[in-house]
Amino acid sequence: MPDQYLTSTDDFEAVLADSPSVLTVTDNDLTVRFVSPAVERILGYDMDSLVGTNWLDLVHSEDADRVRATLAGDREESGTEYRFRHADGDWVRLETIVSTDAETDRDYRVFTSHDVGDRARFEARFHQFVTHASDVLTVFDEQGNVDYVSPSIERVLGYDQEAMQDADLFEYVHPDDLSNALSEFGRMVAEPDYVAVIEHRYRHADGDWIWAESRGQQVASGPLEDHVVVTTRDISERKRREEELRRQNQRLERFSDAISHDLRNPLDVLDGSLELARETGAEEHFERAERSIDRMYTLIDDLLVLAKQGVDPAAVEAVDLDSLSRRAWSMVDTRDATLETDVEDTVRADEGAMLELLENLFRNAIGHGGEDVTVTVGTEPWGFYVEDDGAGFVDGTADLFEPGYSTAAEGTGFGLCIVEQIVDSHDWDVIATDRDGGGARFEFVCRDS
Repeated sequence: MPDQYLTSTDDFEAVLADSPSVLTVTDNDLTVRFVSPAVERILGYDMDSLVGTNWLDLVHSEDADRVRATLAGDREESGTEYRFRHADGDWVRLETIVSTDAETDRDYRVFTSHDVGDRARFEARFHQFVTHASDVLTVFDEQGNVDYVSPSIERVLGYDQEAMQDADLFEYVHPDDLSNALSEFGRMVAEPDYVAVIEHRYRHADGDWIWAESRGQQVASGPLEDHVVVTTRDISERKRREEELRRQNQRLERFSDAISHDLRNPLDVLDGSLELARETGAEEHFERAERSIDRMYTLIDDLLVLAKQGVDPAAVEAVDLDSLSRRAWSMVDTRDATLETDVEDTVRADEGAMLELLENLFRNAIGHGGEDVTVTVGTEPWGFYVEDDGAGFVDGTADLFEPGYSTAAEGTGFGLCIVEQIVDSHDWDVIATDRDGGGARFEFVCRDS
């Protein structure tokens, strides 16, 4: 059985050569008196070539004072990380630990050094990850206090990392979402295996509310044991797409309802007129059939607009409401009607959709207000309005925007429905009210104006 203990200098040197650390002995001036054979494998130097040199000569100049103080025992910390020149000329990252076993008044220094470059590179990569990740990483203690928040909070939510380190992050959650957020956090603390997924509104540094998704779980073991780790990301774009999908589904539902209901009536008229025309040959039945066909074409045109109407966020820009109103007016059979404008500001809108909105409002005003009606388009601090001096809302405003609703004999009932669809697509509000002095008035509250 081989001896378990070192029995020769060769055995001792073999152990030192295989060690992951370099053992160094210097005098008080840090001149090297002995360095272990591992120095060749770790730092590339022949062990004898370093004897008689000063250890600090190979330390990076920016780190030298700190290393000198550490090796001399002038710092509370017994170790330090620093840059050390490798034999090939590159800088490597060393961590040196000073031995504290010997007498404090000794005339030599003993320390071990090992390459921590991989750890430093890992830490640098981790820092890069948490800085540039699309998520904010937050570590909470059991009381909800912040132990750590990643630098990405500045890019994602606009806040300074250091300022948020001591903040109560729940104060930034929208009041309507706070109760659920606190409840889910309490459940993560109480149930270690529970993974919470919370959608909530969060106040951005610019004052706006954004939609965020937070995922978190309690850490079961390790240095962060009993802490809750949460990742938070901005999902505002996803919520916007979901809202647009909801609106599209509403448009499709209206479209299908209109096809099944509003096209059926002129088809029934057409079918009956053709049957009578075959039986009698009377011209009036052919004329009635032609009118039904014309009405179906008009309905189909309006239905297609209703089905397709949407707003591309990239197309939203400041539009000149005065010139756009005159352009829309030129596309409508205005008869003896008059357009007046009182426009001082631009409106942020999709120009094509805005043109469609104005055309429908103008047709509606002329169709209900009379051939000589005066229509006015103007701006207010909250948005813009379109009003006329016609008959006003004879039957009230309750059903105005319902598909197929119309009080005009030739109306399809989709003009104002299309207007409402455009309003929804822009995330505006529309209010139908009576005009002072008589007539109808539509007010458009534009949040981005």
